[in-house]
Amino acid sequence: MQLSNLKRWFVGITAGVLIFTAAVSGTYRLNEKAVVSLGTSETSEMIFIIDAGHGGMDGGAVAEDGTVEKDINLSTAMKLKTLMNALGFKTLTTRTEDIMTCDEGLSTLREKKVSDIRNRLRLLESTENGILISIHQNSYSGSTSKGSQVFYSRGSEQSAVLAEFIQSSLVSMLQTDNHRTIKKAGTSIYLLYHATRPAVMVECGFMTNPGECEKLKDAEYQGELSFGIICGVFDYLKNLEEV
Repeated sequence: MQLSNLKRWFVGITAGVLIFTAAVSGTYRLNEKAVVSLGTSETSEMIFIIDAGHGGMDGGAVAEDGTVEKDINLSTAMKLKTLMNALGFKTLTTRTEDIMTCDEGLSTLREKKVSDIRNRLRLLESTENGILISIHQNSYSGSTSKGSQVFYSRGSEQSAVLAEFIQSSLVSMLQTDNHRTIKKAGTSIYLLYHATRPAVMVECGFMTNPGECEKLKDAEYQGELSFGIICGVFDYLKNLEEV
């Protein structure tokens, strides 16, 4: 069996074991050192807001082959939501279809974009114990940049902790040659810059890299990314219980 197929087989089997374990015992087992029992601790009250970036008239980045970021974001986010729900996590989503989350009656695209991002922020800030995981794809002027990178909010110390665990998980499981590090969001990332609750943005990869873009469009790889993110969440929850 080729290494890539072996990895997919292992990830698939591991995900299945996690779901089965969750269903029969309510305990989520990542490994011997990472067991988180939800329902008996503060973690049971956490609500993960899964944000599929862009949508509707706001397509986001566009790959050389015409692939639009908003579609990859939504597909990956829905896989993340499905797996998190199967594991017993409480989730909300900013969108589940190809739409903007803006208010009605706005005329210009700029007005719609401003309303859209503010509504996403409003959902996070109004959700008690809310934690945001925003799914995006990266782009650059060249075609060689690759690898996931997680950005975090300055408004909550836990944001950087969550970002570090997710980045480490994605690198160790899927991208061992990825040397990118987590980065604090600046003013250009409105949602994270203004968030006061834990919030991260996962830039899953570069759409401007043709090879990586093909992977990002692949349903199996989207599943692997989702599983990697969840493993980072498990490590984050374990760290909270140890503090």
